Amino acid sequence: MVSKDELRHLGWISRINLSEEEIETFHHQLGDTIKYIDVLETFDSENLTLDYLEVEFSNLREDKTIEFTRDLIPKSSLAQEGYVKGPKMI
Repeated sequence: MVSKDELRHLGWISRINLSEEEIETFHHQLGDTIKYIDVLETFDSENLTLDYLEVEFSNLREDKTIEFTRDLIPKSSLAQEGYVKGPKMI
């Protein structure tokens, strides 16, 4: 079981300001989650067989770009050179 002091510490090192109400809520939720994980650990997976499908890269579709031909966003700063500009990804 995770104590409330441990939750406060986790919030502090994560730079998350947790209210007392949130600590109380998370305390119960984490306790329930840990109990469920304990139940899952008792599951016997030794004789379990998994079915999966292997797909070779050569069978995947090729990515294609399609030019943005209609002016759907006429006054937006997002339309640029026939394409819609998205946010910068870091």
